[in-house]
Amino acid sequence: MGKLKYPYIWLFCAFAALGACQYGYDGVYFSGIQAMSTFVHHFGTQQFDGTYAISASDLSIMSSMINVGELVGSLGAAPLNDFLGRKGAFLVSAITAIIGTVLQIVTDHDKGIVIGGRVVLGLGVGIFSSTSPLYIGEIAPTEIRGPLLGCWQLTISLAQIIAAVINRGTESLETTASYRVPTAVQLIFPLLVVSLLYWVPESPRWLMRRSKQTRCKAALNLLHKDDKTYNSQADMINIESSLAAEAEQQSQSRWKDLITDPVERRKVIYSAGALIAQQVNGIQWFYYFGTVFSQAIGLDDPFLMSIIVFTIQVVTVFVAVLCANKIPRRPLLLTTTLMMMISIFIVGCLGIPGSEVSKTSGKVIISFVIIEITAFNFAWGPLGWTIASEMAVGRNRNKIYAIAVACFWVTVWVTVFTLPYLYYSANLGPKTGFVYTGLCFITLAYVWFCVGEVTGRSMEEIEGFFRDGVPARQWSRQPKHSGMDSGSVDEVVVEKAKFGGEVKETA
Repeated sequence: MGKLKYPYIWLFCAFAALGACQYGYDGVYFSGIQAMSTFVHHFGTQQFDGTYAISASDLSIMSSMINVGELVGSLGAAPLNDFLGRKGAFLVSAITAIIGTVLQIVTDHDKGIVIGGRVVLGLGVGIFSSTSPLYIGEIAPTEIRGPLLGCWQLTISLAQIIAAVINRGTESLETTASYRVPTAVQLIFPLLVVSLLYWVPESPRWLMRRSKQTRCKAALNLLHKDDKTYNSQADMINIESSLAAEAEQQSQSRWKDLITDPVERRKVIYSAGALIAQQVNGIQWFYYFGTVFSQAIGLDDPFLMSIIVFTIQVVTVFVAVLCANKIPRRPLLLTTTLMMMISIFIVGCLGIPGSEVSKTSGKVIISFVIIEITAFNFAWGPLGWTIASEMAVGRNRNKIYAIAVACFWVTVWVTVFTLPYLYYSANLGPKTGFVYTGLCFITLAYVWFCVGEVTGRSMEEIEGFFRDGVPARQWSRQPKHSGMDSGSVDEVVVEKAKFGGEVKETA
């Protein structure tokens, strides 16, 4: 086996991946603790029969308020990264995440503190998740940038398994440790950031933008410390040229063009639409309420089922990374969306007999849930962000991304907030699947009208498709033009856009 190339860059990218761990862990651990009897007893309301239950409204608010924090944090990450740099943003996000987590640990009866803590934690998660892929994209050389950014979703999935395993290990405890321990474990990620941040180099691109040439050179040399022949001068010149071109492009960018200019408006619809279409098909039902849902349909061990589901997800994401750009997007997305639609429709049908679901029906339901999650993670999971990034081209690129990311978080929040009301207050139960079956038509319509094949296309070519009004279905038939390959640029912006980071590719 040959020597690992760029070991220091891999090391510093692993540090940045703590942001993916934080994001992935949070999305699962809270789903689990909501199903724990001690948590329900402490934060629920006593029923007429003496048992305790968390109301639909409380379940909705406690679960969804973190998305409000994530929205604000992801959008606020851009100015933080501008003024404080990547390391400064990491520090702010870590401190915020620690405060939000501690607030949730110290209380055992006050729902208000839990909700407030989740909002504060969301701020940290939002900043983390914006800055981490941004930093990875700016320090990784072109030849390994794609694999590094492609592993972001894989890291999230691994953190989700960790959360599911810890929930499974503590749910049988009869003390507050059952939910405090899973909550406290997520302190590990921001504490590692704080303790290791001193040795991590700042982004050379940010240093150059701030005219800190000496520190930029030192950062580049540290990133390439293993290469004794490395000369930073060429990279510094490329970064400086890229920043100059970027400044010229931004001088022509205007917010009102996104509404008044039909070409720019179409880009917004295509970019933001990808993230809306990704989320309206009901996938968050199983991410935010998977354990509670498994419990409600009568599964004997809902916590073990969560582990199984997320293990399958990791395998699926790994295969998706290996198959990236090898399968045409339109047929892949059409096929997987239809699979998701059929699966969630069957879930709805199995809920028709009544509110009480038999054990047999529960096992069939979870089987189709696994099909839904597998189809999502093989296509929409990674491709939603890829498409959103590729459709935001031209002079208004950053602004289009900002809108797309805002639409993502708003869609997630609306989905998570309304789910408990649909399932419990409206007494739909598994029949909630019919709601998402209808919404899947939005996803299908988006794929049919807005998804074109752009693999191997430069950003200039994609901009030309928009400028010339070429329908998305015909993009694959357009002649290819020679010129600078911007594939590496696309790889950078895919994950930056994912959580609201700056869209500024490194040279």
